[in-house]
Amino acid sequence: MKSYQADQLDDKTVYKLLSGSIVPRPIAWLTSQNSDGLVNVAPFSFFNVASANPPLLSVSFTADKDTLNNLLATKEAVVHLVNGDNVALMNETAALLPADVSEAEHFSLGLEPSKVVQVPSLTAATVCLETRLFKHIPLGETGHLVLLEVVHFSFADDILDESNFHIDLDKLNPIARLAGNAYAGLGDQFELIRPK
Repeated sequence: MKSYQADQLDDKTVYKLLSGSIVPRPIAWLTSQNSDGLVNVAPFSFFNVASANPPLLSVSFTADKDTLNNLLATKEAVVHLVNGDNVALMNETAALLPADVSEAEHFSLGLEPSKVVQVPSLTAATVCLETRLFKHIPLGETGHLVLLEVVHFSFADDILDESNFHIDLDKLNPIARLAGNAYAGLGDQFELIRPK
């Protein structure tokens, strides 16, 4: 095996090894607002479920970003899941824009009022998870981990079967982040019976 000691690698190499090997990763497409109400939209792939009780999501930042600053200021964000229909729009919002420019306005993204939080939701999303900041943990010199508590769930009608709360994965059509410019859909699925 090719092996490396983490503390002997530079930050870029560590990032490449992590993001290239821990795949696929779900994408959190976040809307947040600054204290003046300017809406920021940005994707993050260092993201996952952290807990079901309380319902927590984790999002990591490798540097101070507008989204992080907004979260720390207003304590709210909406996490949208990325699918085959909105992945191109999501990619546009990864552009580096000045802090005083709203990606929602710049890219003409539709917004609608959220159900619980003040931050608006994206109309292009089929899953919206309204969140409040649960915990902020600084990591090293420039990193940050935030835990976001989900306070409201919204699903497109055809995605969720309310009789049993099952999510139709084909209709969800999630897109995952790989490395570099690569993304992936679900691909082949299989089942394994969990041992008793």
